[in-house]
Amino acid sequence: MGRMDELDLMMVNAMQLSPRASWTELAEPLGVDASTLSRRWAQLTAEGFAWITCYVGPSQLSWGGMALVEVGCAAGQAEEAAGRIARYPHAVSVEVVSGGRDLLVTVAAVTQPSLASFVLDVLPRVFGVQWVRTTMIVRMARDAGSWRLDSLDPLQRRRIGEEQTETNGQPPSLAPHRELILALGEDGRMPYSELSRRTGVPSSTLRRRIPELVRSGRLTIRCDTAAREAGWPVHVSLWLDVPVERIGDVCAGLAAMPETRMSAHVAGGASAVAIVWLHRLEDLADWEHRVAVAHPGVGVVDRAVSLRSVKRTGRLLDRAGRAAGHVPMDLWADPVSGL
Repeated sequence: MGRMDELDLMMVNAMQLSPRASWTELAEPLGVDASTLSRRWAQLTAEGFAWITCYVGPSQLSWGGMALVEVGCAAGQAEEAAGRIARYPHAVSVEVVSGGRDLLVTVAAVTQPSLASFVLDVLPRVFGVQWVRTTMIVRMARDAGSWRLDSLDPLQRRRIGEEQTETNGQPPSLAPHRELILALGEDGRMPYSELSRRTGVPSSTLRRRIPELVRSGRLTIRCDTAAREAGWPVHVSLWLDVPVERIGDVCAGLAAMPETRMSAHVAGGASAVAIVWLHRLEDLADWEHRVAVAHPGVGVVDRAVSLRSVKRTGRLLDRAGRAAGHVPMDLWADPVSGL
């Protein structure tokens, strides 16, 4: 299979909107029969072009539960160190990047002490790692799970629909649903019968529970894709200097830009971070120009271009950026148990 075609991109966009919709529900909006959609999706997932995962919603991670960690490596050791780090569940995403660091690792844990243990006790012991520098995420304005392709027209999007999340304070813990989250992390479209077998929860209960968890923001079910094949081969992380009184507005403004996968208020050398996907590296200047026009006084203080994506939200990626393996994102695990 070569580059993803129009139907493939439409299917990914539909899965981004409604990851667990049945093929029958999607057949009419996409204009393709259900059996063709099922067959095509099976091919996409088998070849690593698209996948659906599940993880703890950002609202579940109080301050101290998520960080961006820059890693410096010994000469020639960056890619091997990235592969070693990617095997840990708390390193949810791993990139080999340009600039003043070799790796950029997104780290998450259900508690601040667990995150600190991973950053202070685990990462420095990985062979090839020479130093780490941690930037704590204070508040997420946009999680990459809400990023969308633009492959469907407005009518198709309305027909498919999209569940809105509620973020009313800190919701109850997800710990009782740990096995469900890990099963959906392996395959976000896992049938209810298999989920029931894995968790011991009746299918009828799961049919109510999963939408409720997603709606509450406690759970994110996300469709991802091989970025290069989907036409978004350039990934850039940017650190921005934002006046403290404008942090909320600026992060929200960054989140509204179509190229922005993630934007967040952070505590580090910069006050905000954004991760963008672009068609070409030349498009970065246009993105930064639009930021400067919309938010005068906000400056980019550093940039890191991804040279290779090694892991994205639990999926190990091959050199073409296609899914090639899975590390369960068990954020409740003891970070140092494997040492």
